[in-house]
Amino acid sequence: MIQTRINRISSVVIALLSFSYSTIQAQALPEFNEKPAYVDGKLNELKELEKSSYNKMAKAKGLTKAEAGFFLKGPASSVRIAQQPVLKFVVKVNPGTDPSAVFDLVRFEIRKDQRVFIVATANATSSTTSFEKISYELKKIKEGYYYLLVKNMGVGEYFFGSADFMFAFGIE
Repeated sequence: MIQTRINRISSVVIALLSFSYSTIQAQALPEFNEKPAYVDGKLNELKELEKSSYNKMAKAKGLTKAEAGFFLKGPASSVRIAQQPVLKFVVKVNPGTDPSAVFDLVRFEIRKDQRVFIVATANATSSTTSFEKISYELKKIKEGYYYLLVKNMGVGEYFFGSADFMFAFGIE
């Protein structure tokens, strides 16, 4: 009799835990493809990043030098994240897609009232096209869903860049 009650109680507890876990998982996964979000572990919710199209810039620097890149207005993103040893972002992609082939993570340079990302510099004799990407680890959640885990990010302004959009945030 007691064993039967214990089994029933155990079954109810397991069912409740399973339901709670699936509810938490459903709340912590993005709905749209290729739109990364920050996973706020303390509040168990997703925080959307500042989404923007690429604003192109080209600037002459004297008579023989120039630079080209992209910018966002304002010196800081409205999306603020506390500095932590590991930051967790989540993204939904088409099944079979490698998120690291879709998103580059880079740091902005702050210039006056803009966040600037320089991709090319040139002078009278040469030009370079390069930028420093920040590495991140991938952890598969389930088919099409991945955590993007970034370690030891310093205070500053950053974005995940895809082919079409910039998803900006700031670390404080």
